[in-house]
Amino acid sequence: MKQLRIVLLGIMISNILLSQEKIDKELLKKDLDVLKANLEAYHTGLYTYTSKEEFDQWYLETKKQLEDTTPLGFYKKITELNTLIKNGHTFFHINPEQRGKNVLMPPITIYKDQERFYIKSILNSEKPEIIGKQIIAINAIPIGDIFTTLLRYEERDGENLTQPTEELLYSFARKFALEYGNHSKTHLDIKDQQISKKVIISNIPFEKVTNKTDALNDNGGAKFVIKDTVGIVTVETFREEPLKRDKYRASLKTFFKKIKNQQIKHLIIDVRNNGGGDSESVEELISYLYDKPFTYYKDVYQQHKKWDSSIIPEVSSYPKNMSSWTLKKGADGYYRAFIGVDGMSNNKPKKDTYKENLYILINGSTLSAAAEFASFIKNYRKATFIGDEAGGNKVQNTSGYSLIIGLPNSKIIAAIPIILWKMNVEFKNDGHGVIPDYSVSNTIEDEINSRDGVMEFTLDLIRKTKGRHPSK
Repeated sequence: MKQLRIVLLGIMISNILLSQEKIDKELLKKDLDVLKANLEAYHTGLYTYTSKEEFDQWYLETKKQLEDTTPLGFYKKITELNTLIKNGHTFFHINPEQRGKNVLMPPITIYKDQERFYIKSILNSEKPEIIGKQIIAINAIPIGDIFTTLLRYEERDGENLTQPTEELLYSFARKFALEYGNHSKTHLDIKDQQISKKVIISNIPFEKVTNKTDALNDNGGAKFVIKDTVGIVTVETFREEPLKRDKYRASLKTFFKKIKNQQIKHLIIDVRNNGGGDSESVEELISYLYDKPFTYYKDVYQQHKKWDSSIIPEVSSYPKNMSSWTLKKGADGYYRAFIGVDGMSNNKPKKDTYKENLYILINGSTLSAAAEFASFIKNYRKATFIGDEAGGNKVQNTSGYSLIIGLPNSKIIAAIPIILWKMNVEFKNDGHGVIPDYSVSNTIEDEINSRDGVMEFTLDLIRKTKGRHPSK
């Protein structure tokens, strides 16, 4: 739903004359005012990780420092909000036409293995021999400094850095070109078997690479296999539409009955690169993993129950009704519904609930509802978590319906989520997702050879336990 509205709004924006010329700073100040007004009015989690005073200070300083600049220059300014708001469902988008004409980027993808950066692939036919080599610097700038600079623009949930790191690794070449300029060549300082080398490669157009959304399995489904007496469930998304295509509910029922009959003692649930989806899909899976009745969310609320059209810009997209529920204002000033709210009903365990050894695979792209799933299992059931810290927060997120606006002068698109969902867990919000019991990532060799090192680690761990539940 959200992605569709963004596409539609992008079409609306593209029908407007898009400029790559500098925009008068007074017009940009008006855009900043519009953005601030809508964030304050509708973003229920705006002050979760930063105070109103800090937000206001950022706004005043940014407004004071604004100069005539291009849409891209203004985009860089407002995306700094990602490190302030720290909400993974809040994001900003610049149309390709506004980035500049004939923008070229380095023809490489990179990977971070421990604290070192490597060339994962080459996007043209030049110099395939540098694949797998460590990067020391790009255009004489240390790679660590580059990554730190670019990381501040990336979305994240709280203090977690696994989500923004994965986002940046995927789109690094584009982000590098936008930040450091458009050049026909890129100069690389690399290390090959402890020998430093300098390499020059030709840059390529942006259009040669895919979008970040292609890295997540939002259109994937669920896969069920039994491998060497180990059950493996890979849930690529919790979105209902693609899961219906795979007959998700019926497949769950069949699979869990099968592993019960076969007395499968070890079950892996893989929610890596799962960008989230619908709570009902998560609850259905949990009901096969937890043997007691449960309620998924503890609290669900939002700031308003009606839109204020006087502050929403003309080019925008949002549901006509702010909520499909009947809302009542509470003593704390927030609006809640008490009937029919997603995730607030009582769920019963299934007949074939799995009670044996459970392993959950997570990473920085385990987001939103997938991160909620990991949090619920971590809170209520014994399980072993393997991978990287989940990208989504383990206590709450602000998501659901979003107000998507096109800022009138810069034409930058902003998505503002309006509903705050609190998990029914006992964790305190420390700004992090679920932390794995075993911190395991692919090596650069794994990545180059398309090998799933994390899954191999998990299967090896199971073999070593010889029927016992692993403990670190």
